[in-house]
Amino acid sequence: MQRSAGEIAGTFVVVVAAIGLLVAAFAFGAGHDIAFVGVITAFAVGVTGIGVHIAGRESRFRRDKR
Repeated sequence: MQRSAGEIAGTFVVVVAAIGLLVAAFAFGAGHDIAFVGVITAFAVGVTGIGVHIAGRESRFRRDKR
């Protein structure tokens, strides 16, 4: 199965955001209150990555439909 660059980039962003979310969540749980900013940021980046992945997939479907 061939994947578009947007799908690959979106998947990469989601994976990095998930790792960042875990690190920030453990830091927040350990008592570092400023890590909450990292939790919110990682969540927002993850949602953005999902959007990029979906947009890349939709673009590939439209391109292959021709």
